[in-house]
Amino acid sequence: MNLGKPFVDAWNIFVKHLGTILIGFIILIILSVVTLGTLYIPLLTGLQMLFVKAKRGEQIAANDVLAPIDRFFSLFFGTVGMGFLVLFGLFLLIVPGLAWGSWWMYATLYMYDRRMHIEDAMKSSKAVVRQNGTWWHLLFLLIVFFIDNIFNWVLGPFGLPAKFITTPVTMGAIACAYADEAK
Repeated sequence: MNLGKPFVDAWNIFVKHLGTILIGFIILIILSVVTLGTLYIPLLTGLQMLFVKAKRGEQIAANDVLAPIDRFFSLFFGTVGMGFLVLFGLFLLIVPGLAWGSWWMYATLYMYDRRMHIEDAMKSSKAVVRQNGTWWHLLFLLIVFFIDNIFNWVLGPFGLPAKFITTPVTMGAIACAYADEAK
């Protein structure tokens, strides 16, 4: 895995489709707040799919963020289930949680993009991550976490406006890595 390429690709897509992605991100924020976070997972998947589609050369529109809502139950419960497993692995010995988190980083994208069931998506994600280097993917996720969270904590009161750049770009980087690796 080339650690820098997904970030460069995500940044280029973000700049090229700035208005569309920002409107999609605002839709994500508003609907997530209104639904008390219930729609966050499918809307985040929709935001990531904007990057996947743009990377594939397809047209994107801000309302594409809403498309994964039709898979709400599988995306929501699948992601929550994987999250509990990762947390359980972190509480056990830390290493299993880190491994599971990196193995399943593309699972929700597989579930939506390829209409896979959760188990098949987890297996496909794991296979792609292992093929391209589990430890590189773990490092990639740590960089994503650092950029999206730590960077904003350091900025303090300026962190909220920065979120309108860091979150779409970091989530887009994961989506771009998925588009490159899951062919």
